[in-house]
Amino acid sequence: MIYWLIGLVAPLLWGTTYAVTQHWMGGMDPLWVASLRILIPGLLLMPFVPLSVWQKAWKSMVILGTFNIGIFTMLLFQAISRLPGGVAATLVSTVPLQILLIRWVTGKAPRLLQMLAAIGGSAGVALLVWRAAEPLDPIGIVLALLAGFFMSVGMLMIPRFAKGVPPLPMAAGQFLICGVVLVALVWASGHPLPHFDLPAVLAMVWIAPVGMGVGYLCWFKALQHIPSDQLSFLGLLNPLVAVFCGIALMGEQLSLVQGLGMALVLACVVLAQLKPSLFRRRMESVLSTATETGIKAAKSPL
Repeated sequence: MIYWLIGLVAPLLWGTTYAVTQHWMGGMDPLWVASLRILIPGLLLMPFVPLSVWQKAWKSMVILGTFNIGIFTMLLFQAISRLPGGVAATLVSTVPLQILLIRWVTGKAPRLLQMLAAIGGSAGVALLVWRAAEPLDPIGIVLALLAGFFMSVGMLMIPRFAKGVPPLPMAAGQFLICGVVLVALVWASGHPLPHFDLPAVLAMVWIAPVGMGVGYLCWFKALQHIPSDQLSFLGLLNPLVAVFCGIALMGEQLSLVQGLGMALVLACVVLAQLKPSLFRRRMESVLSTATETGIKAAKSPL
């Protein structure tokens, strides 16, 4: 249970990113925001990575960081620049379904409950955040789905490449490597460094050291003890947090359809964690209770 609670911290922090960025960093270059969001926690956590860990795991850090952080973050922010944030979040929320499909293609068929939960969870997020009032940019859709795909592949790689390395230095190494490379690329591409006022600085502190640093640290820690195809369903809570932050910071209102979407997402998160035997026992219990009630009703006088 403790590792589930640790893993839960990540989507709760990540879900605040959209509203915090829009409210206090609106109009800033998304490439710089994405790059600095990765580099800052890497610099802060660098003292916690011993030289022995660099020598042992730098290749794993490069591989995992490329998929889980670098490519994913850049694709996501590019998608957000072309799509409404809610639409991008909906498409990225297909990560659990993509993980199950990847496992299926590679020879490990998913359980029926997991597949149903992935489809239902994605549908719930769609009800929650889909607000497209005009035709969607097809390139943006592809970028968002690709972001989810690279994160899915990266999550499946973690048990193999992060084995034997503590979560803190593993996360810090990925942040630092990806952050340095991405900042250098953005700088070389001619994008001027945006001006940061005090609210923007405080917002960056929240989305970078706290949201990115603490969030990924908790996520990697949980992934060392919980299978990725189960833990990934907690990511569906990300858009729920985003909606609540939008209500609090942006004055948005929650509609009935969004409320139904929230309920569906939460139900699918729970459904995905049920073991087949437990699910069968609960269904048999429900059916047994219903049968007994029907028999009693039939025997009772009218």
